Amino acid sequence: MRILGAMLGGTISSYNISGTVKLGKPSFARKILMEDHQEHEFVFPEFDTYSSEDATPYMYRKALKKIIEETGKNSFDGILITHGTDTCAFFAQLASRVLAASGIPFVITGSVKAPDVDPGEASGNLDLAVKCLEEGKSGVVFRDREGNPKLYRAHLITSPDIKGIYSEYEDGIMPEIRDYSDFLNRERLPEVLVIPSVPGAVIPRDGFDRVLICCNHSGTAASDLESLVGKWTSEGIECFMAPVPLDSGVYESRKRLRDKGAIELPGMPFEGAWCEVILR
Repeated sequence: MRILGAMLGGTISSYNISGTVKLGKPSFARKILMEDHQEHEFVFPEFDTYSSEDATPYMYRKALKKIIEETGKNSFDGILITHGTDTCAFFAQLASRVLAASGIPFVITGSVKAPDVDPGEASGNLDLAVKCLEEGKSGVVFRDREGNPKLYRAHLITSPDIKGIYSEYEDGIMPEIRDYSDFLNRERLPEVLVIPSVPGAVIPRDGFDRVLICCNHSGTAASDLESLVGKWTSEGIECFMAPVPLDSGVYESRKRLRDKGAIELPGMPFEGAWCEVILR
């Protein structure tokens, strides 16, 4: 196989100094892939690396655009992407949509611990990632609760817990395959206000283009939010709600927000809804 390696950073491209993880170069991942999988040809173009805490939709877009450009210039049988763990679910949701049209299997992976602390985690994840590509599978590879590398479906993946363990949204649907050239090429991406499902959340009144409400089934419909959604939608600011169950009763609070113009995004986790709001 000829595999495109997109090394975007994260803990798998880091090292440990006196208990502090510092972002470095992806030399470990490249070394493992080149030495342990000599039956394949790996191509490693230069990508801008970033840490999860500094990630932005613009960084994600730049990486995905370069991947598409590289696969357009040369023939590849698979795409292997390394990424930071904390925000990988958001990147994976974008990748699952933007890369689908290429028809090339892709796997995103990384590690919770730096390779010099736990080399077995990083190498195990990389090995399974390559195996998945050999089998034509796409997704995200990280350790499960038993400590074994596992393939997660990218369009259903949710953010990891404090131990770095991922999970899949159980009530999901497959996103449609469509053209995302507008997202890849437009000058400005939308500024999204995310309203968390927490009591007494402070909500800005302006400075954004779209709104995503984390409704956790019911709707987070505080009385002031209901009036704000009505105001925003009347001004042309689209408001969205997720996660929304595909088959369940509708709480009155969510119905009130829907009646004010909020758009439900069923069949996807919150990370997928964030992605859809960015892409629409």
